[in-house]
Amino acid sequence: MSEDPKSSTKYVMVESGPPSNKDEIDLLELIRTLLQAWKIIVGITILCTGLAVAYALYAPEVFKAQILLAHAKEEKAGTSSALSQFGGLAAMAGITIPADSNVERVLATLKTRVFLKKFVEEKNLLPIIFGDFWDAASNSWKLQVGQEALIPEDGISPLRGAIEVDQDKSGLITLSISWKDPAVAAQWANDLVKQLNEQLREQAIADSKKRVGYLEQELAKTTLQDMRAVLYNLLESEKQKAMLANVNEDFALEVIDPAVIPETREKPKRKLIVALGGLCGGFLGIFTVFFAQFLQKLKSTNSEAVTNS
Repeated sequence: MSEDPKSSTKYVMVESGPPSNKDEIDLLELIRTLLQAWKIIVGITILCTGLAVAYALYAPEVFKAQILLAHAKEEKAGTSSALSQFGGLAAMAGITIPADSNVERVLATLKTRVFLKKFVEEKNLLPIIFGDFWDAASNSWKLQVGQEALIPEDGISPLRGAIEVDQDKSGLITLSISWKDPAVAAQWANDLVKQLNEQLREQAIADSKKRVGYLEQELAKTTLQDMRAVLYNLLESEKQKAMLANVNEDFALEVIDPAVIPETREKPKRKLIVALGGLCGGFLGIFTVFFAQFLQKLKSTNSEAVTNS
């Protein structure tokens, strides 16, 4: 008689043991490791904090002066509309009506090499920019043998690096100058805007004179009454534009709030530097302890492997 397969089925009961406490052991081991090496962690933290304090104290102070500006375009609106009124006929006569300079172009001029070089030359800024190499007593440069004297082109890059321009959604422009001397920073900010306005104003006046001369020549040669009327109106508008440029000092940028000498430094932010130094020191100390423990375990494992072999 064959045995029923189902009757021979066996069931094995596995007792569930208590949950593994490996994670708890690992956490306790980490805490124990940190407590045992607390002197190392504290020492590295103090060292990094000390270095941060030293840097914060000895880093050169930088002050930021700001001047608030607006694009001075309102007074040109009447002239521009008068010129555009006859744009089609003027184009037929071969006369080009220049577009008003936009604010982006004006601000781009502020950082050009030509403009900054002229500013450095006229304001004699090289002794200020490179004060460490200037001997005020002898009014000469401290040059080593074979070293050439500094030229205005050398001051372009440091000056350009000190300039920062921001424009908000409303169109207001903030020109900032960051420098070691707060009085110098404020003076440069105001002088840069003044010189930029002066340069663009002189350029606009010179261009207007050229266009006036050209229009007068065309007016003298033209006999057609309609074209003479166009040329006459363009001539009057161009003279009006030149007149406005002559009397308007804030030609391109209108000063809303001039720069004043800043009372507080922009950099270094000493409290932040010290706090970051201590925080980084703590993390570095913990990392050093764990890394040293890892190397110790790795060395122990290798030693056991060599012994067993």
